[in-house]
Amino acid sequence: MLKKKKDLKKKALPIFLTATLAFSGLALPSTNVSASGQEVDTPSYVNVLSEAPKGLSREDTVYLFLQTQVSGQNASLNTKNVESQIAKAKEQFEIIDKIDDKETGTYHFRTVEMIHGVPIYGSEQTVALDKNNQVMAFFGNVTPKRKQSILSSESTLSENQALEVAKRDIEADIGEVKEYDGIDAKLIWYPDNGSHTLAYLVIASTSIPAPGYYHYFVDATSGEIMKSYNAFHEMAPTIDSQKNSFTVASSGEEQEISPLAESDKSEPITSRGMDIFGNLLTFNSTLNKETGARYLFDNTRANGVHTFHAQRMPEFSFLLLNALLGFTGFEVTTSSSFFYDPAAVSAHVNAGKVYDYYKRVFNRDSLDNNGMKLISTVHVGEKWNNAGWNGKQMIYGDGDGQLMISTSGGMDVIGHEMTHGVITHTADLIYEGESGALNESLADIMGSFIENKTGDDLWLLGEDIYTPNIPGDGLRDMKDPGSVPLSGYTETGYYPDHYNDRYLGEKDNGGVHINSSINNKAAHLITEGGTHYGVTVNGIGKQKAEKIFYRTLTHYLTASSNFSDMRQAAVQAARDLYPDRNGEPSVEVQAVMAAYDAVGVH
Repeated sequence: MLKKKKDLKKKALPIFLTATLAFSGLALPSTNVSASGQEVDTPSYVNVLSEAPKGLSREDTVYLFLQTQVSGQNASLNTKNVESQIAKAKEQFEIIDKIDDKETGTYHFRTVEMIHGVPIYGSEQTVALDKNNQVMAFFGNVTPKRKQSILSSESTLSENQALEVAKRDIEADIGEVKEYDGIDAKLIWYPDNGSHTLAYLVIASTSIPAPGYYHYFVDATSGEIMKSYNAFHEMAPTIDSQKNSFTVASSGEEQEISPLAESDKSEPITSRGMDIFGNLLTFNSTLNKETGARYLFDNTRANGVHTFHAQRMPEFSFLLLNALLGFTGFEVTTSSSFFYDPAAVSAHVNAGKVYDYYKRVFNRDSLDNNGMKLISTVHVGEKWNNAGWNGKQMIYGDGDGQLMISTSGGMDVIGHEMTHGVITHTADLIYEGESGALNESLADIMGSFIENKTGDDLWLLGEDIYTPNIPGDGLRDMKDPGSVPLSGYTETGYYPDHYNDRYLGEKDNGGVHINSSINNKAAHLITEGGTHYGVTVNGIGKQKAEKIFYRTLTHYLTASSNFSDMRQAAVQAARDLYPDRNGEPSVEVQAVMAAYDAVGVH
């Protein structure tokens, strides 16, 4: 029988210090390491509500608090040398995002730790202030009492050289890439064997000749590739790497490249078309007044919802469209008021629905909360049984008709892929090990909430597009993870539903899809309740659960968060929204605690 760990109550709100970074499915020891390589123990939890001196700005309150974590001072912040402490903190930390939460009257800051102005990879923190400007919660890890002087931030490798190193390796694997959807490099400190190494983090997004979201860590001195992985966010794991590749169909009639849908000579218009299930839909599109052609471009949502197709794309067309748009794919056009591409219609309409969900429920303006254009490309590859987010756009395969049909028809699938975009612009969970499993799980959870079905179908992922000849199954079952076969990965041959049964191997980026089912089961229990491994949970319903999980993601999780962090962050998010009463946890907080007890996460 697993022991329960008592969660903190309101009188001692949790200030949680993460002491691990997940890499390749393995966790670093529960200590922090200074830049000089000296290990310094830090507590996992600091049970204080930190009071700041009056008159400080919120930003300075955050910096001052972080400095107390660095120095190990857990007493009151009312010290005589406040200004010098703040100045020291500003040398070590940078505020990279902040949220003014009007619903709860709280303020939330996301910071990153630096050495000589260069960020340390995976070293983010989140700090929350209450309405009185007092620190009420802290998640992340810091390097206490470190010595920076022995480290130099001067690199001998240029940014362009680092890009070329990554490109050569990518193209040796998938073939020549004519144009990248996006590729950039930034200087970082890479935590490596108890020290920090200056490196370039190169992130490259590809669609042709294969979809990818590549992350390369290139030593800034030697040019050596220290580590690399493909963080392309697929719906499901694949054992055979060849299943991730595809070829572009070259037969059939070539389609003329049309002028950009958002040109001055265009206007918004309503069109119709069938989705992949034969439903007649009405949706927003754009008319080119010169040619009479209509495009799948909707300018009523953020900076637009734009849908392309990748079918029958000769090289010159790909290059031109990529130069014009920055993304691959043909414009989807029609000369009438009717669009005849069901996969494109499905992707276009469903992307708009996902935007509407995030705007309506959370007042979030697109994936980046700043009106980001939503781009989808359908007909990717030939009979490709998958969909994915490559850091720039959503891409969808047509399926082979047996394992899957067109993946753009799955409302939860599109919700899943677009939520990966939200994750990229918030916690940006590292796509491997436990943080990667949380990345996949939160995409599953929000995708299911977006789809908003009732009964057991709510908890099946991809049931509408998966195995069309077999009713009632899906890619994953969040209610009953162990009902879905997963041969070739786990000892049981099924998805795990308890932390003790998690996958510890290197496949699937350290189990990002496999272990997502553990957090998925917790989400099901929080929402609907039930008894799991002898622990009974009283469900709180979808509307409360979705608010808790969204807040957990956007306000508290950091790039390197693990399952334990997820539990504490969800408890804090629930406590923010549904405060304790008379010193006792609210029913919502109790549901979160019990659900994570049930899946063995403490």
